[in-house]
Amino acid sequence: MSDALADRRTAQLRLGRITLRDLSDIERMQVDPQTMATLGGVRDARQTQRMVEAWVAHWDAHGFGLWIARDAASGDFAGRGGLQHTVVGGRPEVEVAYGLLPAFWGRGLATELAEASVRAAFAELRLPDLVCFTLTTNLASQRVMEKAGFAFEGEVEHAGLPHLLYRLRASTWRDRAE
Repeated sequence: MSDALADRRTAQLRLGRITLRDLSDIERMQVDPQTMATLGGVRDARQTQRMVEAWVAHWDAHGFGLWIARDAASGDFAGRGGLQHTVVGGRPEVEVAYGLLPAFWGRGLATELAEASVRAAFAELRLPDLVCFTLTTNLASQRVMEKAGFAFEGEVEHAGLPHLLYRLRASTWRDRAE
């Protein structure tokens, strides 16, 4: 199953399974204060390596995970996103995650990435539901979630901070797609 989900294309992005070869791109993203302001804060090289290793292990264990996102036209690194197991509000969930470098903001790429993740989760993995969550102040991310079909479920604490939790059920997604 991991091979089937490893590579994707959207209108503006090439998505590929994250590997250790992507470490330098992810490091660039993780030290950017503007990018990381809503993604848990700037991380050093050691923290970033551990994260990438965990993302690779997630793919190996579950057959899905985060993709590296590259601009389809130029091939430039844009960010990362996809599906991952997480715990939020004390419950195990599968999350749609996304993060882009500021140069790629405002072009609809996060929505494309979220929608590709949702399609993979429901059409291929047959998951029953997905969550997204963000800081209460991150209006841009909330808008991405809504465009991708997620509905506000409530407030939760994550990483010691207040977040807004959104959920999308497979049945709702199928109804929207018809």
